[in-house]
Amino acid sequence: MRIRLLLQPPWLRFLVWAPLLAVLWGGLTSFQSRAEVESTILSAIVFGAAVAGYFTVTTQGIHRGALAAVSGLDRAERSQAIDAVLRGVVPADPEVRASATRLGRVFLRNKSADQLKRQELWTWLVFGVVIVAGVAAAVVNLAGDRFYYLVIAVLAAIVLPFSLLTLRRIQRHVALLAEGPA
Repeated sequence: MRIRLLLQPPWLRFLVWAPLLAVLWGGLTSFQSRAEVESTILSAIVFGAAVAGYFTVTTQGIHRGALAAVSGLDRAERSQAIDAVLRGVVPADPEVRASATRLGRVFLRNKSADQLKRQELWTWLVFGVVIVAGVAAAVVNLAGDRFYYLVIAVLAAIVLPFSLLTLRRIQRHVALLAEGPA
């Protein structure tokens, strides 16, 4: 889904991200015992719009690269290229295969295997700190907001492996596509 969303115009990416992020933020802040409904809704709207705007602006370069990677392909060929990156289905058409390879490399931000390995290490480190901090805050917090911190720790523990496995899978698929015809 992320690649398909990445190929969409900026306004549509914003309209997809804003409500998702607002619901996530509203859900997390509603776990706080002191949260009022009005302030939760207002902060969710502001947070969703601000972070969606940030995501939209910062992914614009990748968006342009992804569009360039699949330019010249019709709708069916574009879908084949996306499937090749996401699922490893190697297209028979060399043009689609080349576009899929370019699309995968753009999605991986043209990073080498070593750079991706370092990124993975830093990701584990950051998420580890977030998980430990969430559990520690839940244990130490005496104000009754323990559930909020535990939810953050659990979400971090769920998102990390999913994110890293997806990047590894796409990296394998791009390497397979770059090898040439089987």
